[in-house]
Amino acid sequence: MKKYLSISIASILALSAPGVAKAQFYITADIGGVPTVSGASLENFNEATPSILTLSGYAYLVTGANYGVAYVPPCFSGSTAAFFGESPANGWDSSQYVAVYGGSATLSFSAPQNYLGLLWGSVGASECLTFYDSANNVIGTVLGADVLASNTSLVGGDWGQNGTSYVNITSTTAFSRVVVTETVTPSFEFDDVAYAQVVPEPASLLLLIFGMFGITLLRRRQR
Repeated sequence: MKKYLSISIASILALSAPGVAKAQFYITADIGGVPTVSGASLENFNEATPSILTLSGYAYLVTGANYGVAYVPPCFSGSTAAFFGESPANGWDSSQYVAVYGGSATLSFSAPQNYLGLLWGSVGASECLTFYDSANNVIGTVLGADVLASNTSLVGGDWGQNGTSYVNITSTTAFSRVVVTETVTPSFEFDDVAYAQVVPEPASLLLLIFGMFGITLLRRRQR
């Protein structure tokens, strides 16, 4: 099930004004899914020091489950494991993944990106991705609540297949860094990241054009 986050008049005004361009995010969340952008760069975090990853505080590269701090691996199903060369095809990720519980995990890119995909385990409503542009300005956030709203088949906090989703996020504003945090539920687990430079979908561009046209007419009438 796909959910498009709507562009409001307020966000169009923000985009038309000088200063930081706030992003609009287009989210799909599929149980057993894969990246929706062909040719994206892939990172499965199976090496000792992944080049795009920086960890701070209580955030680690881990394997298996730790019930003492309540983190468990993302759960593979569908085509996800085969796409990334992971195992098993169905069940808990047996390889290395990222667990964040009170600290942060930062994904940094050498060039601005518009697309991010990740295998998001046991999705919790308060889990957060914060997107930054190349000037270190916050351009927007995506919460676990947004992911859960985009696919009603997802079960929030579930440690099995119905709680893990491959989440695809396309941004209208390019980002250079994404910070992963969790401060309420036990942990934010993720693996198998994809990222790419893409052009925003035509539908979003048309909405923006019509919005800007309406703003221009309004300003002329006010004059």
